[in-house]
Amino acid sequence: MGTWGTGISSNDVYEDINYEFFELYNQGMKVSEITEKLINENKDLIDSYEDQNNFWITIAKSQWECKALDPKIYNRIKHMVESGNDIELWKELEASKSDLTKRQKVLNNFLEKISTEKKTARKPKSKKLRGAIFEKGDCLVFKLSDADYCGAFVLESEKETEFGLNLIAVTNIKKTEKPNKEDFENAQVLFGLEQFGKTDFRPKEKISWYFAQYFKKAETKFEKVGQLEVDRRYFSSKDYQGFSNWDNLKLYQDSYYSDLEKNKCNVNVPLTNLRMKNGRKSDSNSLWQKVKTKFNL
Repeated sequence: MGTWGTGISSNDVYEDINYEFFELYNQGMKVSEITEKLINENKDLIDSYEDQNNFWITIAKSQWECKALDPKIYNRIKHMVESGNDIELWKELEASKSDLTKRQKVLNNFLEKISTEKKTARKPKSKKLRGAIFEKGDCLVFKLSDADYCGAFVLESEKETEFGLNLIAVTNIKKTEKPNKEDFENAQVLFGLEQFGKTDFRPKEKISWYFAQYFKKAETKFEKVGQLEVDRRYFSSKDYQGFSNWDNLKLYQDSYYSDLEKNKCNVNVPLTNLRMKNGRKSDSNSLWQKVKTKFNL
């Protein structure tokens, strides 16, 4: 469950389903058809104990925006809120008392909001072309909660596309003083352990795509400290099929370094390998083969 806050939209499920819903809506598809399509294509989320609530909340919110809230969906949300089902889930995930209080307030406000029909339906929008926030090769630094600096590197920058995506690799840079260009020249890609099952933890490179339209909402402050050459091309349609929230760059590393002994895995992939054509093949499958060989997976 990729969640970074108590808000209705503060989770990966909302971002993915909300985007898909209005992508189809903007193409002229009816709300009922969109809903049926998303339900049929997301059985994994619906069957997931941790993700199903966020899925139905997103569907309800999207339908309400279009002034087409299905009574059955509304009743599902009403039961979820009034039964305390969602709060029980958050308790099981060991949410703090403060977050439980905030979440309950968010749910109550949401139910109250969708209980009144929206005055006007959201109008379909034509696609807006965007440019990525950062340039290819930018060396970015930002501060963690312990005040140390960390480094992230921009591998790709889309121009005049629907999402204006940046492909960003998290590096192993962590310093008290502000990192410089030379630190990035010698940096390695950061790998962490990712859970694939109850007892199955595997090393995974921290490389994801980031949307231009969500940058302004990020609380993390990024600073460019240099630029390095990148003569590889990356494509969001096939390379590193992970998409993330800008603040996750900081949240992930806060979590990673809070228990370094538990999270650290000794996979050494120089950032140069992903920058230069004469480095090793840089797609995700190639790196994963390297990891599987090293860890006998």
